[in-house]
Amino acid sequence: MHTLWYKAIADLRLSKSRSLLAVASMAAGVFCVGALFGMIDLQLSQMDAAHRRSQPSHINLILRGDADMALLTQVKALPGVAAVDTQTPVTVRFRRSDTATWTLATVIIRSDFAAQRFDKISLDAGRWPSAEQIAVESLSAHYAGLRIGDSLELATEAGNRRFALGGVARHPFVKPPKFGGQLHFFADSASAAWFGVPEYTFRQVLLQVTPPYSEDKARTVAGEVGSLFSRHGIAVNVTLLQDPQKHWGRPFMAGINGVLQIMALVSLALASVLVLNTVSAHITQQTDQIGVMKSLGGGNLTIAAVYLAEILLLALLAIAVAMPVGLLTADLSACQLLAVFNIDCGGFKYSRRAVYLMVLGGILVPLLAGLGPIWRGAGLNVRMAMASYGLGADFGGNCFDRWVERLGARWLSTLRAAALGNLFRHKGRFVLTQSVLIVAGVMFLVLMCLAASLNLTLDNEMARSRYAVRLGFAADQPVAKIREIAESLPGTRQIEPWRRLPLEMTKNGQVLRQKGSLGTQILALPVAGDMYQPLIESGRWFRAGDTGQSVLVLSADTAALNGIQTGDRLDVAIGSKRQSWQVIGTYRWLVGSSYNVEPVYAPLETIQQLTQQPDSATFALIQAPITSVAEEADYLQTLKSRFQAAGMPLDVYNTQGVLEQRLFARNQFKPMLGTLIGLACMIAAVGGIGLSGALAIGVLQRRREIGVLRAIGAPSKAIFGLFLSEGLLHGVLAWVLSLPLAYLAAEPMAKRLGQTLFGITLDFTFAGLAALCWLGIVLGLAWLASYWPARQAAGMTVKSSLEH
Repeated sequence: MHTLWYKAIADLRLSKSRSLLAVASMAAGVFCVGALFGMIDLQLSQMDAAHRRSQPSHINLILRGDADMALLTQVKALPGVAAVDTQTPVTVRFRRSDTATWTLATVIIRSDFAAQRFDKISLDAGRWPSAEQIAVESLSAHYAGLRIGDSLELATEAGNRRFALGGVARHPFVKPPKFGGQLHFFADSASAAWFGVPEYTFRQVLLQVTPPYSEDKARTVAGEVGSLFSRHGIAVNVTLLQDPQKHWGRPFMAGINGVLQIMALVSLALASVLVLNTVSAHITQQTDQIGVMKSLGGGNLTIAAVYLAEILLLALLAIAVAMPVGLLTADLSACQLLAVFNIDCGGFKYSRRAVYLMVLGGILVPLLAGLGPIWRGAGLNVRMAMASYGLGADFGGNCFDRWVERLGARWLSTLRAAALGNLFRHKGRFVLTQSVLIVAGVMFLVLMCLAASLNLTLDNEMARSRYAVRLGFAADQPVAKIREIAESLPGTRQIEPWRRLPLEMTKNGQVLRQKGSLGTQILALPVAGDMYQPLIESGRWFRAGDTGQSVLVLSADTAALNGIQTGDRLDVAIGSKRQSWQVIGTYRWLVGSSYNVEPVYAPLETIQQLTQQPDSATFALIQAPITSVAEEADYLQTLKSRFQAAGMPLDVYNTQGVLEQRLFARNQFKPMLGTLIGLACMIAAVGGIGLSGALAIGVLQRRREIGVLRAIGAPSKAIFGLFLSEGLLHGVLAWVLSLPLAYLAAEPMAKRLGQTLFGITLDFTFAGLAALCWLGIVLGLAWLASYWPARQAAGMTVKSSLEH
């Protein structure tokens, strides 16, 4: 046993270059597994842990008016209600003391921040709000550059009032400002009167249901609570249900995590191919030593054990190199993704599953990959092993080889033709090396096509919005007044009024299960309007004959969830009016987060007749010749100021420009796109390591050949060019072969990713520019991978080569 380990260690020390390449190959695969699986585990576990720490409400109802605290007694008495908490969100205007520009934001008012029960807001720094101080949400503070001690001026009911920022707090359920969310501040009940909030009232109610929790129970209780408020003349604007154990952001990460796991396993598989390549070459080079061991009585198992021991040592060294880097990368990557969900990841953490996978994968995969060539080498008899020259070349003996020779002689210089022939000299190694590069190329191109398809889908979704800005009002406003103010701005071309109303839909007496994360709402728009139309999946959109008819267009997700087909009729309650409506179509929408109310589209004319309010609107879509984000911001700011001065405050959540919305949408998907691109680069790096290993092994095995070339006068430049050309030809050939494979694989993967992440089929496009980029990358990788082996070959002398 001692002799076995001595032989294994001696082999590794004598072939340092090959050993380092093998370690690098194994470490690359182990690193990918540890980094990606570790990131996924840390991200999901910390998301769920942060969610549970906030004591999440099971039901979150945002009301359209102020409700008296006395109603809470009736709410608590309803069956299934376990406990209740309240708060009041208020839209305000604020500005810093050193600026003149007003900005819309939301102030959340709670009676006692120290006694929060559900959806707990945590204090990061400073103090909780008081009569003269407010706190700022942590994402808002970072986005706006606000710090404790800054002075802010807020427009209140009694005029402008200055408040000091006394603290920074973290809210578990706010949309990041860079994704289109509004800035958030916090104030206590002592400041409520300044913002027009009556004493002992609330506008948002947070509930937990009696255990055990279930979505159906929460939905039923939410309906009963909503009916209670409706009987008191208070409509429910938004209903949010959430699982108390699982973070609301899990569904968004599910699809991308599935892709990452597959790519991690692909990386490990590529590393196993590199190990197989390295071990095969090592066995070929040591067949004479195998012959000597055989002649001295060495058995097959003993010889196999020597080379398996070498692989085990290399695997352990690779794990030691890859594990700390992989775990650190997993922690840093998880922290970046957690920041998107406003979660502080704290100190360094690691995933035990990632450690187990790195150890098991790092040991078992190389051993299994090397088992085949090792057993074949150990099975050689003495005559075969001693007769082998060690080159293992098999070029020149068939029609394909002769065709390659003719092709090179006709189209390439002598040096390049020789390099082309050397590619196919060891066909087994050629196939393994090409497989690594081709898989790397296919994965790179597929991932870049996914990114391009996602960008195209975003562009197409934004193109369906044929308006410049969308105004949302805190309450219904007269259409005539909206037109008057909007048309006072130069450039306003067309105005389209919309209405928004809460609704309840039932089918066969059962309340519909809703896919929308913040519930559903009627969005009523003119039948003849042309400023927006969603992507229709089945049925049709509105047409002229639908004016005054009870017809609606429903989300395809909600339709599928409830078994609804085009043509079905639903019982729809809008306020106190309940009647039968027909589903004439279903639509798909691109939603990248869990901060959205799901629209149910209906004709505005029908809603006006139903509510007997023919001249009111909650939204206004405006067309204007705007070409830049800055121009759009100025136009929108002027609109906000004029509506504010007219006593028609805008709703922060629903007031936005199309260009700004496009920017926020891209920001929202940047973390995912960055992850995909980073993964593509990681796969490309594995391919580069594989090529470098193959060429380095070729140099080691062709030392005698290099010595002969030296002896007949070949200069160092020619030998360097020969090996460098081999690497570049490897890269070009792998690029050519990867293009059609990537094209065939990219579209189905893009469709699957789109369905998993967004519930929509992505608009596929093949990233032609990425194909050219990959050509540059693979040539660059080939040059880098070939440089050191080529330089090593060019530096060999005749003596050192022929004495080997």
